[in-house]
Amino acid sequence: MTQTSFTENKVKILPESLINKIAAGEVVERPASVVKELLENAIDAGATEVQVSIKNGGKDLISILDNGCGMNESNAQLAVERHATSKIIDEEDLFRIRTLGFRGEALASIAAVSHFEILTCNDESHGATRIFIKGGCLEQVGKIGFPKGTKVTVERLFYNTPARLKFLKTTATELQHIQQHIVQKSLAHPHICFRLTHNRQMLLNLSGGQDLKTRIQQLFGEDFKEILMTVNHEETYLQFSGFISFPSKPRTSRRWQYIFVNERNIKSPSINHGIYDGYGTFLGKGQHPIFFLNLHIDPSEIDVNVHPAKTEIRFRNNQLVHTILSDQISRALKEGASRRFFGREHSHVQMPHTEVSGQIELPMEDSLPLEEFHSGDTPGARKTVHTKEARELPPRGSLKSTASRRKTTFLQENRTVQTKPVRESLKSHNEIQGTTVSSLSGPVDTGFAEVNDVRNLRLIEPLPESPKKIHVLGQFRKKYIIAENDAGLVLIDQRALHERLLYDIYVEVLQKKEVSVQTFKASLLLELSPQESVLLEQSMELLALSGFAVSPFGGSTFAVNTIPECLNEDQVEKVIREILDRLVLFGKRGQGDEILKDVCQVVAKHGAMFSEQELTQSEMECLLAQWEELGSPMSSIKEAPILVEFSLQELEKRLRH
Repeated sequence: MTQTSFTENKVKILPESLINKIAAGEVVERPASVVKELLENAIDAGATEVQVSIKNGGKDLISILDNGCGMNESNAQLAVERHATSKIIDEEDLFRIRTLGFRGEALASIAAVSHFEILTCNDESHGATRIFIKGGCLEQVGKIGFPKGTKVTVERLFYNTPARLKFLKTTATELQHIQQHIVQKSLAHPHICFRLTHNRQMLLNLSGGQDLKTRIQQLFGEDFKEILMTVNHEETYLQFSGFISFPSKPRTSRRWQYIFVNERNIKSPSINHGIYDGYGTFLGKGQHPIFFLNLHIDPSEIDVNVHPAKTEIRFRNNQLVHTILSDQISRALKEGASRRFFGREHSHVQMPHTEVSGQIELPMEDSLPLEEFHSGDTPGARKTVHTKEARELPPRGSLKSTASRRKTTFLQENRTVQTKPVRESLKSHNEIQGTTVSSLSGPVDTGFAEVNDVRNLRLIEPLPESPKKIHVLGQFRKKYIIAENDAGLVLIDQRALHERLLYDIYVEVLQKKEVSVQTFKASLLLELSPQESVLLEQSMELLALSGFAVSPFGGSTFAVNTIPECLNEDQVEKVIREILDRLVLFGKRGQGDEILKDVCQVVAKHGAMFSEQELTQSEMECLLAQWEELGSPMSSIKEAPILVEFSLQELEKRLRH
């Protein structure tokens, strides 16, 4: 553009239609934005029932019907004008907002980019008002018969802004965003009945008059009641209540984290940080808590007029909110852990203590049955672990393997004793670089003695006779293989190694579309949340390629007919839910190869041996021989080292006097 053109341009006021389209770009990003704004209007109107109907992810139709207070004709005509609202009057009201909406922009913005119709009635004796607007232009106003409440219908969204229409995602993605907004509102207002219909199919039917705990179970299943603990805190400045997960039940994603401030779902780094600080060392790397928290604070202490979406707020005293949450959640977690450990009647004032050190002497019973169960054990045959001083116990690790060492056998994990699944393996073996992949269950004639106790240990056939470049010395604390090679001493993470071998083999057979599966005579049924259902329906083809044959069974229930043969029946639900958790994290980058890679990682993780697994000499040699045969990979599926080497020179240097 030349200098002359700059000087020739004149400043002018934009036409009203263009102003409305610009405003609509801030308020209405996608169909889910329309649903969010109309839901907030319905809730502010005192509705106890809200019905949402959409077609093709909201691209073709969005209809929201509520039984709120409704409006008369004059108010209805004003409501579709820009910056017209009944929720605030003057500037001071911006700092004491108690409603979800307050800007007065939503209806005008939506009407500017769609075919917009509103039916509303506040008194049935006077009839209802109907207003129809097309692309921001008022077309019709009249009277109509309609019950008390409001119905807003939005058709052909973004029909007059093709650039916005082009950027909409797939129907499934847009539907998922809509569902998420309804879930958020239903959790903040469990007393309201919410229904969602997509293409005339009912996806959500959440009855009203519920408490938060019941609403959580409606949305996420009965299992959640076993992993959540109640929190409740009241003081002058801040009150909060809701549910958080026990420290022993973390998740690998942030999917189940919901924060509400005065019944408004919001995003707040200070609140999130305070919650995570409250968990502290209870959380490991990559672990996240579940929480459903509703905070109540004086509206004058927060500013919700930050962003058009109204999901970001500012606290007048961020640090105080953070400190209260961190302190109270930490205290609740510690008290909760104490009650679970000592019993429901236990209180911290009842804890015995010594006058000198404050330490507690606890009589411990066997709480880890997996370490005590062997092939012939039964629950009644558990041994009691007697408390001893550490100096009285024998060393836990030994570098010398003996033939009499007792092997750990997990009966429920043994593929040959399962009775429910009827395995109709599609492929008995698959070739990988001249090496045949075992079906992971059938007997293999090998030179190794007794390698039948660890599941999925025999991964290739024929098995190599023994590792050629490394010599097994023993096992340390049921976690690490101690071995030697030409360079010196080697310490190997046995589970990480097993996971990596399973992963490599599974990837190879997956690429050849030759995954061995087991077929169930009676399908396993999974009850999923609406969000999980959408994700699963989107991913059925990729899951089938991975060995998971899943089909709809009605509503949010799905039938699982086959699973990869390296998994067990009792792992199915956990594995599929973890895969769905990972799918959520993909967002826009959900490419097939990336999804399959994550599926392989989840299957390898659950198909591998336990984190603590006693191995015989022959089992360790079997594992390492296969590791050599598959190229001796040095990193785990998490890109961490599998082994640590100590050279002879390093050892001599450290031991030199």
